[in-house]
Amino acid sequence: MCHQECPAPLRGGAPVQTGNVLIDEKLFDSSDRLPAFVARPDRTPAPGVVLLHDIWGANDFYHDVAHRLAAAGFVAVLPDLFFRQGPLAEQTREAAGARRADLDQIKALTDIRAAVGWLAGSDLTTGAVSTIGFCMGGTLAMLAAGREPAPAATVAFYGFPASQRTPVAPHLPMDDDELVAAASPMLLLWGDQDKGVGVDNMHAYDTGLKRYGKPHEVVIYEGIGHGFLTFDESNHAYEQAQDAWRRALDFIRRHSQQPETAAPHLAGQ
Repeated sequence: MCHQECPAPLRGGAPVQTGNVLIDEKLFDSSDRLPAFVARPDRTPAPGVVLLHDIWGANDFYHDVAHRLAAAGFVAVLPDLFFRQGPLAEQTREAAGARRADLDQIKALTDIRAAVGWLAGSDLTTGAVSTIGFCMGGTLAMLAAGREPAPAATVAFYGFPASQRTPVAPHLPMDDDELVAAASPMLLLWGDQDKGVGVDNMHAYDTGLKRYGKPHEVVIYEGIGHGFLTFDESNHAYEQAQDAWRRALDFIRRHSQQPETAAPHLAGQ
């Protein structure tokens, strides 16, 4: 289930500098300070990317992905969206699912907005900031595409267009107001064996974005399921994963030449 571990850590690549920051959210009517990991290339300013983790949190896998983004020439920020809940008591699917069920979607979207805004205003970046998310993070990236400040580009690996609506997670990317509000070009990456997301939901979301004329690209890989991104050459999904990773980097580069304009309005809060 998604990325609990990091079996193939980053080796080699361009020089990367790392550190930790606390992002002040006062501009977003919140007194919270969002902890985040930052990885950046030696040469800045560079385009920025906010990296959104899955239900396992900002773990070694996502630190590795942040390193890879920096090695590819981006300033990557990995916010800890579970900082209010704290770390998992145990590394089990049940514990991770329970923590995910407790995540306040509105606060998480505020955290993402703060991270995008902080990075866009940083001297480290060119001002163009994109998002890339995985599973839960992919779903949040899809929702953040319709909120100010609009990311220059949105990449969602196996996000959920439609899932169970809950009191703490009232918004679904498939909702009409979310589709209308989307102001960031999107790249959506799925495997056709992803039973959790469902191929029908993938196609329905594609159709919804087309209905409202939203710029987006959809790639559905045959024969692989959920959580397929890997940098391990021995993994059966390695070829598709590397194609998806190249597409993601190219998509962000293409849309990072200049900052996009802000979303015309916010989707319902």
